[in-house]
Formats: sequence, structure tokens, C-alpha cells
Amino acid sequence: MTKMDFLERYGQEDEPYVCASCGNCTLVCPVFRELKWESYGPRGKLHIVKSIIEGEGEFGEDFAHKIFLCNLCEHCTSVCTTGISLDRFWEVARAEVRQRGLMPKPAQFVLDSLKARGDIMWMGSADRLLWMEDIEAIVKDRVMKSAKVAYFLGCNVSLKSQLHDVARSMVKIMEYAEVDYTILGDKEICCGAPLGWAGNFEGINEMAEKNLELIHSLGVETVVFSCPSCIQTWSEYSRYLKEENDLELLTTSQYINRLVREGRLKFDEQPMVTVTYHDSCISARVLKVTEEPREIIEDIPGVYNVEMTPSRQSTRCCGAHGLLDVVDPVLSSRIAEMRLRDATVTPASRIITECPRCILAFDLAKFTTGYDMKVQDITQIVAESLSPNDVGGDEAK
Repeated sequence: MTKMDFLERYGQEDEPYVCASCGNCTLVCPVFRELKWESYGPRGKLHIVKSIIEGEGEFGEDFAHKIFLCNLCEHCTSVCTTGISLDRFWEVARAEVRQRGLMPKPAQFVLDSLKARGDIMWMGSADRLLWMEDIEAIVKDRVMKSAKVAYFLGCNVSLKSQLHDVARSMVKIMEYAEVDYTILGDKEICCGAPLGWAGNFEGINEMAEKNLELIHSLGVETVVFSCPSCIQTWSEYSRYLKEENDLELLTTSQYINRLVREGRLKFDEQPMVTVTYHDSCISARVLKVTEEPREIIEDIPGVYNVEMTPSRQSTRCCGAHGLLDVVDPVLSSRIAEMRLRDATVTPASRIITECPRCILAFDLAKFTTGYDMKVQDITQIVAESLSPNDVGGDEAK
């Protein structure tokens, strides 16, 4: 038998033998649905690991490539009849891929960028201020200000111009509600999620320490996130640092829903807008945030939500998670096209979500398919629906 120390090191040595071969994971895997080969699905990859352990297979470049052809969308984990945390298993396997020097070059670029620049795109901290260009007068006094609420943008929202309006919309919402908030500006760094996706667990420690040190120095009690992967990673900081994380961590929809319930946001009637809400994988299956965004949409007069199938915990991945969009952008886009078709069979004219990666994926899929649907973040439809009356509230607690 082949010794695979990395499985024992992370407590995963039994998983290949626990698998019941029921095939539930294969049926929901977006990569398998596209490629149609068993060895690309979760069950097939587990069997390959088992064959390697038993000396019948090889941990080489071909298997390393297959391990990275995965969204880490948590769907296989959610349907596993024997309770295997499959997404954790793939991350552990990727750690071994990295140790053996078999990392796909695009994934290695992301790791190098995080180490050198603190972001996933080799841009640098100064570029995290570009989204403020049109609203600098409003937000300049918010940067690194002591406050109870912090807004954490994440790499995609702060660095990609296509998503800058997501951040500006969230700022508009918080200003309207008179929230006492802070932003980290050019001091913000990546949450560390891509490090975990690439199996570099030790690298997350450094990101966690820097982010938490900044947040605690400002007296923050609640952190609001535009990216579900960021909040998932922050929620695991205590595991990496071996200390309790006493911060309240909320998605933008959770926080906006709170502001609505407190009567601090008022909406104008909209001109009969029909939307369909896309549950991002991490929001729905990990964070269990499915009802808050729908409640917000229901509260905006003139906006109607029609469900696409599947939805909530059974949602389909957009294809842009887990580094698949950089390792195999063509496959990633094909998965996004499949989900976009789910939306186009509804009467909706817009897709609403709260994941920046989903927005990027759908916009690309629109280009490749020719489908004409507007894609918005939940913050954008809320911001554009606010009543012009300046109705504020008490400062956030």
C-alpha cells in the first residue's frame, strides 16, 4: 500500500473507504454534468485516491489536474449519504498537489499574487481605492474610522471595475440608514479563501491575523461582507488561530434585511420588475442564507421574485468558485451557461444574487450565449429602489 501521509495529517484517511458508491454526489456535480466521465466526479476521484493508497494508481499530473477541476460548491457534501465532508477532502488533496509541485500554473499565480500583493489579481493595495472615485467625498472619512460596523468588500468587489457599483450601492444603503460604519480601504487584504482552495492552509493564518488585528483596533463588533466566500473564511479564522472569534459576521442581505426590519430603509414603487433570485453555493449550503434576500425583494413594491429551479440548498453552481474559473475558464463558463439557462426559462428580466463571482460568471455567460438578462447584486436593486426622502435611523449597534 502507498502511504498517503497528507490524508492522516488532516484526519481524512478513512474517507475513501467510507464512500458507499451511491452516486448521489456524481448526480449533482456540475463538472461531471459537463464532462460526463466518472473520473471527473466526486465518487470517481475518491476511488482514484483509494487505488493510489492500494498501490494501483499514481498521484501524477493527470490526477492533480482532476482535483482542481472542481467548484468546491459543497453540493456533493450536502447529499453524501455517509456524511463525508467532500469539499474539505478536495482541499486536503490539493494541499498534497501543492506539496508535490503539481499545482496548475493559473492556481499558482493566484497563490503568488496573494503572497506578493495581498490580492488575487497582482494589483496591490492602492487599487483597492479605485471604487471610491465617484463617492470619495462621502467615504474618505470612513476609512479606518472607529465604528461598530465594518464593511469588508473582498478582492473582487474592490478591485474589479465591473463590480465597483456593488460597493457604492452598499455605501449608499448604509449612509441612507445612518449607519456608523468603517471601511478598511487600502489596508484591506484578501480574506484568504483562495489559499484554502489551493490547499495552503498555513497561509490563511497570516491573512487572519492581519484582518482581525485591523478590525479589533477599530472597535468593530459586526462585519458585513459582499462575498459569501469571505464570510465563510472569516468564520473559520478561530480554527486557524486557535482562539475565539467574537465578531458578528453577516452577509449584505442579512444586514440589509435587519435595516429593513428596523424601519431604516424605505422603498419607492418600482415599474413592475420581475426578477429571479440565484442562491450562491456558499450562501445557501454553508451559510444557510436563503430567506433574507427574498424577504428584501418582497419588501420592494413593484418588484416580484419568480423562483428558478433548482434553488435554495439545491442551487446549481455558477462555475466560478474554488479556482475553477482560473484553472479552466472554458469549463467554468459552460457551467455558468447551464445555470443561466435555468433563469431564462422564467419570466424574469433580471437575475439577483449576492455573490460577486456569480455576477462575473453570468455576465460572461451572457456574452457567450447571447442571452439578454440583467444581472445585479442584492445591494444594487436595494440602492436603486430607495425612496428619495431622507429617512434615517439610529446609529447601528
